[in-house]
Amino acid sequence: MTSTSPAKLFWLVLLLAFWAFYGLTGRDAWKAEEALALAPILDWLEGLTSVWSTPAPLFTLVAGAAIKLGIAGSDIQDGARLASGLFTCIALLFTGFSARVLYGPGFGAPAAIALVGGFGLMLRAHALSPETALLAAWSVLLYGVIAAKKRPVSGMLAIGLALATLTLGLRGLPDLAAGLLIILLPLASPAWRDRQYQQSVLRGLLLAASVTGIAWTYLWASDNLSGWLHWHGLNRFAPLRTPASAFSELPWFAWPLWPLALSAIWHAHRRLARAHELHLPLIAVAVLLTSALVPAWSRDGALMPALLPLALLAAYGVDNLRRGAAQAFYWFGVLLFAFLALAFWTYFAAIEWGYPTKLALRLARLTPSYRPGSIETASYVLAAGATLLWIIAIPLFPRAKIRPVLVWATGMMLVWVLISALFRPWLEAGWAYRPLIADMSRHLPAGACLNTQVDPAMKTMLRLHRTAPERTTCPWTLKLVVLEAGKSRASLGNSVASGNHVIWQGIRPRYKTQVYQLERHEPEQP
Repeated sequence: MTSTSPAKLFWLVLLLAFWAFYGLTGRDAWKAEEALALAPILDWLEGLTSVWSTPAPLFTLVAGAAIKLGIAGSDIQDGARLASGLFTCIALLFTGFSARVLYGPGFGAPAAIALVGGFGLMLRAHALSPETALLAAWSVLLYGVIAAKKRPVSGMLAIGLALATLTLGLRGLPDLAAGLLIILLPLASPAWRDRQYQQSVLRGLLLAASVTGIAWTYLWASDNLSGWLHWHGLNRFAPLRTPASAFSELPWFAWPLWPLALSAIWHAHRRLARAHELHLPLIAVAVLLTSALVPAWSRDGALMPALLPLALLAAYGVDNLRRGAAQAFYWFGVLLFAFLALAFWTYFAAIEWGYPTKLALRLARLTPSYRPGSIETASYVLAAGATLLWIIAIPLFPRAKIRPVLVWATGMMLVWVLISALFRPWLEAGWAYRPLIADMSRHLPAGACLNTQVDPAMKTMLRLHRTAPERTTCPWTLKLVVLEAGKSRASLGNSVASGNHVIWQGIRPRYKTQVYQLERHEPEQP
C-alpha cells in the first residue's frame, strides 16, 4: 500500500484528534454508565478511598488529574471526560504503529482510519468511560508483541509497561491472563519462534513482573491490597457473561471492521499457515473476544479491545479487496452516510422549526421539556460546514485502496459532529440528570438536607450537582419508584408512608417508568 505523505499524515492526525476530543465537554451524563464511572473518581477526589480501591485505577488517576489541573475549567464531568479523549488518541496512534510494523509502510493510516470507522467506538470514545483506558492499554500491548520481532527494545518496553498497566490499573487478573495468551501463543508459529522475539518477550515479562511486584508490595505495605483484590483479583472471573449476552451486539458494534477482516482471511485462506503477518491479529481477535465474557464497566464495553486486531485485519483486507468489492463497499458507505445526514437534518428541522409537522409532534412528546432555540449559532455553522465539507470531499477522495475505509471514517466523524452540534440540548432534555435535579431543587429550601433512596447513578449526580448534606434522618426524602406496566404517576400517591407528603415528582423524559418522588415527613401532632 502507498505510504501516506507527511503533509497528509499531519492533517489526518489533526482530524483524528479533533474527532477524539470534540463533544466531550459542555454536557451532562446521558447514560447511567457515565454517572457510575464518575462515582469512584469523586470518591478519590474527596479522599474517601485510595485510587487502588477503585474499579479502574488508571482511568481514575488520569481523569482525577485532569479535574485537579482544571484542564476543562471547573466542570468535573468535562475534566473526567477529557481522559477518554486522551486514551482514544493513544489507541489510534498505537494501532497505526502496529499496522506499520506488522505489514509495512502505508498501512498505519488505514488501520487507524478503520478503527475510527467502527460503529461501536464512536459513543464509547466520547463518553466518560474507563473502557477507553482499556482500549489504549491493549493497543500498546499489541504494538509491543508485534514490535518484539523487529524492534526488540520498543517491544520489550511496550509489553512490560502495558501488561503491568492492564494488571494493576484495569480489569486485573483477567487482563493479565489474556495478555499472557496473546504474548505466548504466537510462539506456536515457526515464523514467530525466533530468538529475537523470545528474548524481547522474556525481558518484557520480567519488566512487567518487576513493576507488578513492586506495586503489590506497596499495596500490601499501605493496607490497600485487599481493596485492589476486591476489584481486580480472582473474583473478577466469577460473574462471567454468557456468549449470547456478550456477543449479541458484536455485528453492529464491530461494523464495518469484521467484513473487511473476513475479506483479509479469505484472501489468504489458502496460504494462511504461511501468512505469518496475520497470525498475531487472529490470535488477538480470538483471545480478546473470549475475554469479553469478563464484564467491563458498561454493557458493551468489554468488546472494545477486540476492535484493535479487527482494525489491523481490516487494513490488510482493504489492501487486498478486489476492485468491484472495494467500489461496492465505498458506495454503500456513501449512500448510508448521505441518508443519515439527511435524516439528522430532517429530525433537527422537526425539533427546532416544527417541520415536518407529524415528526415534530412525535419528537415533542418524547421530550416535552425541550424548548426550540437552544442551539448556538456556532453549532449551526459547524454542523452545516461539516456536512458541506463531507459532500464536497466525497468525489475528491483519492482513487486508492484506502478509499472504502476513508468514507466510513469520515462518515462516522460527520455523524458525531451532527449529534453533538445539533442535538446536544435535545438529548440533555431527554436523557440528562441535571435538568431533573434542578427542577427538584426548586422545591427544596436553600441548603436543605436530603435522604436519598435512589439508584446509584442518581446518587452520584446528586453529589455532583448539590452541595447540601445527605442524611438518613432528614425530613426530605427523594425516592425512586419504578412504574409497573399500565400504571400512571398519579397512582404513586397511594403508596406514600403515613406522615409523608409528596412535594414533587419528576422523570427523565426518555425513562418514563423511573419516577423520582420528593416527600416531606411531617410528624403527626399529638
